[in-house]
Amino acid sequence: MRAVPWGFMTGKNVAFPLVLASCLASACSDGAQSVDGGDGDLLSSGGLSSAGAAASGGDGSGGVASGGVFGSGGDVGTGAGEDSGGAVEPEMSGGTAGTGGSGSSGGSPSNSGGSPPNTGGSPTGDVGGRSSGCDEAGPLLAEGLHEFSLDGANRRYTVRLPETYDHSRAWPVVLALHPNGGAVGYWDGTGGSRNIRGHLKDDAIVIIAEAMGGNWRDYGAPESEWPARVELELAYFDRVLSDAKTQLCLDEGALFAVGFSGGGSFSGVLGCRRRDVRAFASGGSVVYFDPDDCVGDAAAWIALSDGDETVDRQAFRDFFVERAGCEGAPPADFSCVEYSECAPESPVVYCRYPGGHDWPEFGVEEAWSFFSRFVGN
Repeated sequence: MRAVPWGFMTGKNVAFPLVLASCLASACSDGAQSVDGGDGDLLSSGGLSSAGAAASGGDGSGGVASGGVFGSGGDVGTGAGEDSGGAVEPEMSGGTAGTGGSGSSGGSPSNSGGSPPNTGGSPTGDVGGRSSGCDEAGPLLAEGLHEFSLDGANRRYTVRLPETYDHSRAWPVVLALHPNGGAVGYWDGTGGSRNIRGHLKDDAIVIIAEAMGGNWRDYGAPESEWPARVELELAYFDRVLSDAKTQLCLDEGALFAVGFSGGGSFSGVLGCRRRDVRAFASGGSVVYFDPDDCVGDAAAWIALSDGDETVDRQAFRDFFVERAGCEGAPPADFSCVEYSECAPESPVVYCRYPGGHDWPEFGVEEAWSFFSRFVGN
């Protein structure tokens, strides 16, 4: 097991046996739907609670489920945090999506990697190479907001091109997924820990995705209908990536996804269900997919705060650890560690940090450092 440098942490390196999360009675007994502050349900994962761990005290509020799924003090996207007993989605942590505010408390870790090299689009795994858009005269997908219709719904995404975009170069792509109850503005601020454009302005094309109705799954629908919603959102990403691949010059072997809470959960869906997603980074996530449907072997960077280590979120981490055949276990201190003995194409890094249900201050920097390992090789 390899410890990953982390500037503000204790600097301890740990090695340990694998711990698999199990469904505890306190988190599994009532069968109620949870919301994305304790998104404990998973579609067909073989035993995780549909109630989630929100009510188990993982967020310091007694859980979203303790006051009901909806109407517990706020509406979707109001920006109320989980500790305030408010909205369906807690990730806003004191501010409406798009404010560009910082995430949880704590300093920044050291960046363990540098800027990616100029990519030539060499294959990675069974996908890769320069996209067909590289053969066009110039970029056809403009900077800014794009809209289209899919299955009768109006959908949107935002493109942020590198300041140095050169159509002769095949660029990495980072898909950014907001939390449930959020919107494209969550990752599109001008400052703070979620300013992906600022961090990657010279390194990658950023495509900021938007879920239908602001949520990556439909809490208002019966749980039996959630798998269909996953398929609908997968079709959305297929369309978005088709636009990008045919109208921009991409390195198809360097496609990444990053998300928090519901967005992190769906980043895991992309890593599971799509072979062309080389790696993903998630924070505060749970399993949204049926493990039997997984075909991808994406590398995984996963982060949880100590206040967010609920059973369902630990199970998300452990699924990808097991799938990659890794050895080791999460750290007891606040640090980032890389599991050992993982499949070469599927390394897994886990970061534990202090705080609640917030994207970590160091998240974008460290996620890109992880992604950079797969650029141009």
